[in-house]
Amino acid sequence: MMHTDQKDAARVYRERAIEGASPARILRMLLEGALRLIDKAAAVDVRDPRSSFVSDLDRADEIVTELALAIDVEKQPELSQSTLALYEFAGARLRTAMATRDAEPALEARAVLARLHDAWRRIDEGQA
Repeated sequence: MMHTDQKDAARVYRERAIEGASPARILRMLLEGALRLIDKAAAVDVRDPRSSFVSDLDRADEIVTELALAIDVEKQPELSQSTLALYEFAGARLRTAMATRDAEPALEARAVLARLHDAWRRIDEGQA
């Protein structure tokens, strides 16, 4: 178990990392969180009702939902619509994975989110 002072230090570190981050870096951090949760879910026994499979995918789905809600469709309608469609696909696959207790749809969502993460990495690093 992590000591309270260590938890506080970790929380402060995360807050400072977010405060100084570019919008693209924040998107990357959120996508990294979703990818980590999907990886964690895929590593457990999906048949075990006590496993964290559903809760991890639910948290990943919450991140994807928030990313979709944050899109400003008016700024770049065509790009926004295609990005929104990718988030909607990923969210739908995560919900299918939870409903069927099958990791395969979650891994399909992961592939899409990984490509989005790579695109945001390139944008953030000025390579796009």
